[in-house]
Amino acid sequence: MPACRRWDEVHVFSPLEAVVRLSGRGHGLAISMAPDSFPLPGERIVGIVTPGKGITIYPIQSPSLTAFDDQPERWIDVRWDIDENNKERFPARISVTAINAPGSLADIAQVVASNDANIHTLSMIRTAPDFTEMLIDLEVWDLKHLNRLLSQLKENASVSDAKRVNG
Repeated sequence: MPACRRWDEVHVFSPLEAVVRLSGRGHGLAISMAPDSFPLPGERIVGIVTPGKGITIYPIQSPSLTAFDDQPERWIDVRWDIDENNKERFPARISVTAINAPGSLADIAQVVASNDANIHTLSMIRTAPDFTEMLIDLEVWDLKHLNRLLSQLKENASVSDAKRVNG
């Protein structure tokens, strides 16, 4: 069971190791992050209560939330409660479509590195003779950091498209 700092704060023990604040009901329940959803500080999040399991945290734009549209009693208001001095990276997933040419991967890695982000995993799938789609799992500080990185990737001559992937 996660340790509580105060009656309304629960530490999330997950790959994110973040703190979220619960509003209303839900105190004392186990908290986990939805698989492949990659919520980031700075974006709105919501919890879904599952009896016997606890609360699962989703970014509000997650397509997975449509499965709970007809169950409003399971929704719980949740927000980030991150200590500004505690610099911790969070996982994010992006899709990058790049020109299939020598140096393209190096260009993309350079943009990621120059933005103080970290590539955790990368998979490449050829989508056309001249283009390659990459699925990249990153570590970033927050939503603003990810958006800045995506913007700079889109400006790179080797990149045709770059977007966030959310499950």
